[in-house]
Amino acid sequence: MSEKSRKGEDAAPVLSEGDKYFIEQREMILQDIGQTMDSILNNLNGLNISLENFIAVGKEFENVSELWSTFYTGISGEAEAVDTVAVNEQENLAPEE
Repeated sequence: MSEKSRKGEDAAPVLSEGDKYFIEQREMILQDIGQTMDSILNNLNGLNISLENFIAVGKEFENVSELWSTFYTGISGEAEAVDTVAVNEQENLAPEE
């Protein structure tokens, strides 16, 4: 080996016990953060699937909703027509003064 390469090996930083402990703890925390982020991602994917299913079920009831809406509109229209006819009949039957 040359003289320069030996000096480069000797110049490697020497870590104290505190620094080693810090690096170990940092690695553990980074692993924990990575696992937590993976868990969050999986849960968000599950939530997305549930929301898509919920929307799909809601869309299946659109036709039924429209049918009932048409039914109630027709019934309320008939009720108004009946009320109008009844009022007209009462006016016709009322004695004129």
